[in-house]
Amino acid sequence: MKVGIQSLKGGLNAFTFDVDVADIEFDDENFELVQVNVRSKVDKNEQSVVVTSDVTSIIKLTCDACLESFSGTLEDSYVLLYASDKDAMEPDDEVRLISSGTQFIDLTEGLRESILVSLPIRFKCSDNCKGLCDQCGCNLNTSQCSCGKESTDPRWDQLKGLLGQDRPSS
Repeated sequence: MKVGIQSLKGGLNAFTFDVDVADIEFDDENFELVQVNVRSKVDKNEQSVVVTSDVTSIIKLTCDACLESFSGTLEDSYVLLYASDKDAMEPDDEVRLISSGTQFIDLTEGLRESILVSLPIRFKCSDNCKGLCDQCGCNLNTSQCSCGKESTDPRWDQLKGLLGQDRPSS
């Protein structure tokens, strides 16, 4: 995903990318990218290039609760600033330095970072996913299990007594 900045006119320029998912590498791949579309606005002036992108990704995931595969959509927006003047940058700005003779800027790394940031912490196929039975491993979304639901860890029995459960009635 490269943009030829030397050939851009000053001001706002629009680009649309249908990204080849093979071009984006991830170290720890617990998901699979299916499709990535990027709409970018590139604002070029004499000292900098500001790239504002909207990303829509379709990914295949495995639900953390029931272990079933499902597809999901991620949407994110991000801004990248490329500057040729190191002295004009603020110390806390996240700016990528480019030389004044740079022909192309590669937006792939910013896209990769955007996808990683937009991933949820836990992958769930739906908000009401019941997950797996903790005793027999049955997928509770598709079938009922015959395990006793009242089984508790016996180490908690003393606490039940303190809470007034299992008290003998008087």
